[in-house]
Amino acid sequence: MNPLPQTIDILIVGAGPTGLSLACVLASRNIPFALLDRLTEGANTSRAAVVHARTLEVLEELDVTRRLLAAGHIVSRFTVRDRGRVLVSVGFEPLPTRYPYTLMIPQNLTEAILLQRLRELGGDVLWQHRVTDLRQDGDGVNATVVHGEQEPQSVRARYVVGADGMHSVVREQAGIGFGGEQYAQSFVLADVRMSWPLSSEEVMLFFSPQGLLVVAPLPGGRHRVVATMDDPPEHPGIADIQALVDARGLDGAPAKIEEIVWSSHFRVHH
Repeated sequence: MNPLPQTIDILIVGAGPTGLSLACVLASRNIPFALLDRLTEGANTSRAAVVHARTLEVLEELDVTRRLLAAGHIVSRFTVRDRGRVLVSVGFEPLPTRYPYTLMIPQNLTEAILLQRLRELGGDVLWQHRVTDLRQDGDGVNATVVHGEQEPQSVRARYVVGADGMHSVVREQAGIGFGGEQYAQSFVLADVRMSWPLSSEEVMLFFSPQGLLVVAPLPGGRHRVVATMDDPPEHPGIADIQALVDARGLDGAPAKIEEIVWSSHFRVHH
């Protein structure tokens, strides 16, 4: 990978799905750019797991959609349940699109596919590069970039794009507010292997007095489990997820959590 240039047309900060997609567009049009990310390659986690129909349509022109479809799991229905009773069932087949479904695919796999396509187009990511300061004038932006433990480097860009997530340095340096508040609830999230008696073609939302539970199929026979939890552990284990599924999921046909592939907890902002 080439070192960071001193001048560049477009500096993209953040190599998640948004930054990678933009980089692919620019590379396909031979527009000079540099794509930075503070992490090392492959350090991102599962996180988001759904790609919707409109996104699949947009990514067609980058020759990415067919790759996502090959790696993901198609889900054609969403149901709301009270234990074993179906309250609402929504099928996606009537959607006016070539992709009348949701595609379940972990974010780290989506990013790997986008990165592969970017490299085919001649681009790449400058890993372990973080932006610490931005100074804008009438003609562009001066960015201060730190690579690992090296001395800061100054980069001149015509445009800087902030694709660096909720705690965006670009947004903060640009003085753009992030209004709203946190919801009171905390959520646990886990990608698991488990025995599950219901269809692998639907996402299920369970209502219960104890709180919400979502069970969604993932590629490779895994499931994504999301639930509200008052005081979640840093990395929920098998016993934590099993208790949530037992208390809020199906009755009479219990699931058995066999393995935690990845787990975390988070809060939601509005």
